[in-house]
Amino acid sequence: MEWNFADLLEGVADVVPDHVAVVCGDRRFTYREFDERSTRLGHHLIDSGLQPGDHVGIYAYNGPEWIEAMFGVWKARGVPINVNYRYVESELAYLFDNADLVALVHGREFVPRIAHVLPESPKLHTFVSIED
Repeated sequence: MEWNFADLLEGVADVVPDHVAVVCGDRRFTYREFDERSTRLGHHLIDSGLQPGDHVGIYAYNGPEWIEAMFGVWKARGVPINVNYRYVESELAYLFDNADLVALVHGREFVPRIAHVLPESPKLHTFVSIED
């Protein structure tokens, strides 16, 4: 069996589910909550057609949702690719294509930029918006 970081999270969540896993400002998530949230994302990505080894961009500000996205991609056996939120549209178009992204987890505020470069990203077919 192949192991990845998501498997480690699940193991910790099984042993200490109610311990705090992530703190960001006044927001706190237990290992159980963190595992459940990333599992839901992983299942959604698989249901949307993600195959093991597919690349998934994470285009968001640093925070719990970014970490959840990374673990969700790992749970789906995908490869998380960081997308710097400072990139301009030409850089985004290059990265989306060059990294072979098939899915993108993104902050809602980036939708206009994504829409602008989407015609240049034919492989990109699945989008998950992070809501506030």
